[in-house]
Amino acid sequence: MTRTSFKLTGLKALEVALDPARFDAASKKALRRATQLNGKVGERSMRQCIRAGVSPSNAALTQALKGGDKPLVDSGELFQAIASEVVSDSEVFIGVLRTNGAYNVAEIVHEGATIGVTAKMRGMFFYLWKASIGEMDPTKLTGRAAELFERFQDWKPLLPSTTAIVIPARRFSEAILASDVRDEVKRNWETALITAFRERANEGRSKR
Repeated sequence: MTRTSFKLTGLKALEVALDPARFDAASKKALRRATQLNGKVGERSMRQCIRAGVSPSNAALTQALKGGDKPLVDSGELFQAIASEVVSDSEVFIGVLRTNGAYNVAEIVHEGATIGVTAKMRGMFFYLWKASIGEMDPTKLTGRAAELFERFQDWKPLLPSTTAIVIPARRFSEAILASDVRDEVKRNWETALITAFRERANEGRSKR
């Protein structure tokens, strides 16, 4: 009587690869690397958005002061301040981490703000206007007024009815919600899990 037998091999390798505790540790390590990478993906996306220009366009006065109509593009401080910080193995913060202490400039730029006109502000516009029409020596201007006059020389006084200056919201962070960015982030996390499983499988094969 002829007998045929089959022997299942590789169980040890499979056991090692599927060990929950070991796979959990490997996957967390791989996910954290992917999360750090996704933080950089988000940074890149935000910077590209700022470079391209965020709606709405700058007002005429702002364009004159900055020398262009692209919002947020000026000294480059906001551009350079964008950073990422890993919160957990699968979560990362992307945005502006630093503030000036008294207020968050990036938040004001992103969400917009309404700034009440103070007597000091109204006075500065008045003297800038006087210097613009030649009724005041521009060299008498000091501080912020002197700096602004160097960049623009056609100022007008604030109207009595102007009680606030409105800064429109320019949500540059929404760039990271674009479909191509989300797809890239998803691929990075998926690749991390596949890599973790392969590492475990390779370790299992080495122990046969």
